[in-house]
Amino acid sequence: MRRIVLLLVSALLAAGCAEYRQVSVENVALAGFRFNGTSSATIELEADVYNPTPHVIFLDEVDAVLFREGKEFARFALEDTPSAAADTGSKVRIPVRASVSDPISIISAGLNLSSWNLDDLVVDGRIVVKSDAGYKKTFRMKKTPVKDILRMIK
Repeated sequence: MRRIVLLLVSALLAAGCAEYRQVSVENVALAGFRFNGTSSATIELEADVYNPTPHVIFLDEVDAVLFREGKEFARFALEDTPSAAADTGSKVRIPVRASVSDPISIISAGLNLSSWNLDDLVVDGRIVVKSDAGYKKTFRMKKTPVKDILRMIK
């Protein structure tokens, strides 16, 4: 589940309007993981972001749902608003809250996430990227197979 969020956020941060296409996101890695209770956690991602544009860009919204075998499995939402300064390269931390809809489903599916069939996982969601100049790009996914997201990143 952490790997899916990591790839989703990095792909969506790189998508966007004409100026956003110049932005590159590389070396996305898990920087932290903290349980907030039995059914939620904060996943902190870190990415190298190069923003050659003259505008500060920021990730304004992440709202995604992960479905497993057609049933809602988890929800993901942005906890903070990470940004990349204009005309710089920097490390950006992206805090995402993951909430499992049914904690029992993780146990019944097996705790070894690498053994899960990726064909059973799809994502519906949206990411909103904005700039200090007022540009806004919304990227939507409708029943996007997790396998396709992984291929898109590689």
